[in-house]
Amino acid sequence: MSEVSRLLAHARGNESASVFGLVRTVERMRGRPLTVRESAELAPGTFGLWRNGHDRDEVLYAPWVAAPDRTVAHELGHIVLGHHGLPVEEAARHTLPSEWHDMASFMLRQCGQDSGGDEDLLQLERDAEGFASELCRRISGVGRARSARIRSHFNEIL
Repeated sequence: MSEVSRLLAHARGNESASVFGLVRTVERMRGRPLTVRESAELAPGTFGLWRNGHDRDEVLYAPWVAAPDRTVAHELGHIVLGHHGLPVEEAARHTLPSEWHDMASFMLRQCGQDSGGDEDLLQLERDAEGFASELCRRISGVGRARSARIRSHFNEIL
């Protein structure tokens, strides 16, 4: 069973009718709060960001994105696929002013917080993007079945 199928199978009521409805499903599956909100504070060129906190998760998306549901689906992909969130150096680049990036990188290397290889990060992004594509396709879905479970099974058959 794909992770998208698993997510849709856990959806209740109308949660599976939209990506934003599935936020409650992910929250329940993980047993921790998940908030999703628009944020004008994201770095230029950043569509969305998942913040994996100690006791909660937060997904931010930029106000200028053309399809917020697609951006949120991508970030939900990271969560559902079990990714560990942004490496600390990447998170610093997304949150600190650009003039501080070199200093932050230097300090993180000194503390042994160097991030992993670029190819590993690219694979995580490809996986999250594949999840988002499949999820959005299923939500817009064939058959318009009201039940998440029925729609999930129907889409797997196709």
